[in-house]
Amino acid sequence: MRSALLIIESLAAGVVAVVALLIALLVALQLYSKYVLHLAANQAVGWDPVSIFGPHWKFAFFGIPGLVFLLGATAGFWFFRK
Repeated sequence: MRSALLIIESLAAGVVAVVALLIALLVALQLYSKYVLHLAANQAVGWDPVSIFGPHWKFAFFGIPGLVFLLGATAGFWFFRK
């Protein structure tokens, strides 16, 4: 029972890490568009991942959150194991 709870807690820590990453990304994009690009509230920018990351955009789109999930789950496993 303890090992099942440990696995569930570790997976939850990984999910929380990915959610925190997405929130930080959205906040960073909002601040970038407001203070660096000097866009007004009624203006918008289209973010194209293919032009930003090139032909390896799928790795950036799936690999980086996957890596953050694995790091969060590993940290959660290490923390909850003690």
